[in-house]
Amino acid sequence: MTNPTDQELAQINADRARMFTWAFWKSLLQGREGLGDTFWAGNYLAGLLFLPIVIVMLFVPFFYGLIAPAFVMFGLYLLAVARAVWLAKPKGDSGKGIKITALVWTLLNAISVMAVSPYSAGQ
Repeated sequence: MTNPTDQELAQINADRARMFTWAFWKSLLQGREGLGDTFWAGNYLAGLLFLPIVIVMLFVPFFYGLIAPAFVMFGLYLLAVARAVWLAKPKGDSGKGIKITALVWTLLNAISVMAVSPYSAGQ
């Protein structure tokens, strides 16, 4: 692999910066992004945004009652991501195996988050 040119690096940076816009998330949940972006950003970029929110909730007693509903909402969001993964088109010739693996993985994430929700607030 060769080093990317300055123009290619600028395009990569623009694509990645787009991931922090509402338009990207709307497009992602509609399944219009590539399979890789839909899977990785939908599951893990969102998780990196969700985790600090939950940590703040753990340290502010006023929010204790919202922790379990937050986990349920995140699980429902992951179900929407699973739908988007199903609709997303893989780039290149990665085939259906990768798509099915990504779908099953996302569904397992959603199920595990919602299964933990009753116990997340120490109840």
